[in-house]
Amino acid sequence: MSKYLMLSYGTQADWDAGKASVGSTAGADQQFGPADGIAQELITSGEFVYAAGLTDPTHLQTVELRAGSTVVTDGPFAEAKEVLASFGIVDVASHDRALEIAAKLSGVFGRIEVRPIDGDSDGSVDL
Repeated sequence: MSKYLMLSYGTQADWDAGKASVGSTAGADQQFGPADGIAQELITSGEFVYAAGLTDPTHLQTVELRAGSTVVTDGPFAEAKEVLASFGIVDVASHDRALEIAAKLSGVFGRIEVRPIDGDSDGSVDL
């Protein structure tokens, strides 16, 4: 079994439109209900590890060390066209299975980036 990170992206405009459409429980069920079904399939098969949506990109902060000083920048970079919206981790038998899951997720979230997680099956990471 191998772990894969599934990343979905969107624009600030997507985010704002999503907030408007999810203003009610019915809106949230309509927008994210299919994702819940996919998650339930993965839980049942034992392939689900973790998934979460992220907060509005305006809450984003970037921290970096410049010339020995810590610099904290608020908000997404102005030139960024897309921002990370959500992520999930699956533990699957093959790369093809990870791509199959990503194809299902793309029907809900649009483009999905699939990244193998480096490390052993016990979750340790090779650095």
